[in-house]
Amino acid sequence: MNIYQSIQDLSSALAVFSQVLSSTRKDRLEGLCGFDGFVDSFIRMNRPSSMAEFGPKVAEAAGIAASYSVTHEGDRFGGNGPLFVSALHDLFDGRIDLRYAGGVGVSEMEPLFAEALEPRLTAVYPMAQPAHTDCLEFTDGKIMLNDFGPCGDITLARLLEVAGEPEFQKIVDAADFFVAVNWGKLPNVGEIWADIAMRRDAGLSSGSRVPFFMDLAEFEHRSRKDVEELLVLLPRITEAFSSFLSFNLKEAWQMGEVLGGHFTGKKQPEDVAALAGFLKQNISVDRIVIHPNSGAACASHDDVVYVPGPYCEKPLISTGAGDNFGAGCLAGHLAGLDDTGMLLAANAASGYYVRTGRSARFEDLLDLVDRWHRGQLPERL
Repeated sequence: MNIYQSIQDLSSALAVFSQVLSSTRKDRLEGLCGFDGFVDSFIRMNRPSSMAEFGPKVAEAAGIAASYSVTHEGDRFGGNGPLFVSALHDLFDGRIDLRYAGGVGVSEMEPLFAEALEPRLTAVYPMAQPAHTDCLEFTDGKIMLNDFGPCGDITLARLLEVAGEPEFQKIVDAADFFVAVNWGKLPNVGEIWADIAMRRDAGLSSGSRVPFFMDLAEFEHRSRKDVEELLVLLPRITEAFSSFLSFNLKEAWQMGEVLGGHFTGKKQPEDVAALAGFLKQNISVDRIVIHPNSGAACASHDDVVYVPGPYCEKPLISTGAGDNFGAGCLAGHLAGLDDTGMLLAANAASGYYVRTGRSARFEDLLDLVDRWHRGQLPERL
């Protein structure tokens, strides 16, 4: 187990990190991503501004009423998949072919999604109307109020209807990676994951285990039976792919409890790394990734590593930070970084996003890490 407590502890890894991310790829990767879609309405909480203050005030007002000052900051495209694929495009500075399937419209993309994603996508397969989230943004976190209505319309039958059976097989065969996020809010998406694994396993020779990156997102409302069925599905995905399963810390605690571990409330780097190792021992995937606000851990067949993050005390935006982390994680792996470098890229991608409200390019990651290493990383970039 390797626990890096500070960016200075990573000094020996920075040269390789810089060399890999500065290299120009000769091949052009292509991938399939999905499968959700949300319209996010951003609401900045003014007073109280923190979740720590807000919680007790709400409890005190139970049975009466309460009123709080907010600033409505407008609507934007959202959902884990759309934010992830947008960030992945930006990291590669457009030198990547991305296909997206999900809840971004029925016959065509809704305007919010079209404006943001059309320039970034090679192809899109609109499967359902987007769901809706009110994002309450605090200085120390966020509360997501979700209307999941259309999420049940994301099904395998609908995907094959939109993409076409022969074309979908070609897409699966050709992909260099897959991104499958927000299992927690898509009740029927498991059948899509299983179908992709079946098609890939049957259609290609051994040795073609490309990355399959999964982020369950908040799955508190999914039943114990749903989670147990997922755990049965994951070995099938791992047989066909190099599988990544990513959690934020709360989600990792939840999964740990399901598997009989007792890590809830433990936030120290050593505890997060131990939790990653525990989940890796009990879940049939190649890599477990956990990303609390202050760093990230990865457990693989080789080792468990924890890498600190460039913590931002007052983020400009927090909704989407986890998706930018995931995109940085996959992009770092695709670029050729080891697990330590991959986590550094992911943490830097998230750190750049919360400071700017924009997704990073590789050169932005290098600049952020350099400033961080020199002790000159500001709260805003």
